[in-house]
Amino acid sequence: MARAAARNECLHTGAKPIPVEASPKAGCPLSSRGFTLIELLVVLALIGLLTGMAVLSAGASSSGAEREARRLSAALRIAADESRLQGRVLGLRFDSQGYSYHELLPSESEDESFPGLVWVPLNLRGVLAPRRWPPPLEFELRINGRAAPSRLPQPSSPPQIILLPEGEFTPFSLRLKSTSDAGMVVEFGASGLLDIRRP
Repeated sequence: MARAAARNECLHTGAKPIPVEASPKAGCPLSSRGFTLIELLVVLALIGLLTGMAVLSAGASSSGAEREARRLSAALRIAADESRLQGRVLGLRFDSQGYSYHELLPSESEDESFPGLVWVPLNLRGVLAPRRWPPPLEFELRINGRAAPSRLPQPSSPPQIILLPEGEFTPFSLRLKSTSDAGMVVEFGASGLLDIRRP
């Protein structure tokens, strides 16, 4: 009745009737294609990358310590995603000049800190590139509640922070401070969440 009324109304007004698609029969198979794991991982990686870029482009009104803390936090999130998605063991090495990311790779020599493995710097551009501290900025690194030295004993020493593909990591607290303000604290706690706060 409703269709007939609508058809009559269209005839009186001169409008063309809108075709109504027939619903599929009960026996007809419907196309039900889901997302693959690769597609989901790519989407997660893109979300992490866009989030990192948004944080890195934070306003210039924030202090130098706050900008560096947000930059480090965004880069560390991306490094953790890279480690999980690609099955890579990554490390974050701090020193008095700045910080850099490294990857644990097989080595032919057996006299390294890990037998048959060596830490290789990730000489990349972009978010995971080596970063130097701005001149007035200083840092204090604490691992498991203990102060860590600002210099590693040897260039081949393992990084202070290690990210494993299984999602495990080295919990740490990093305080960035400058002469102009009290600074910021970046914490990578046992919960796996990064936190940025004022000391």
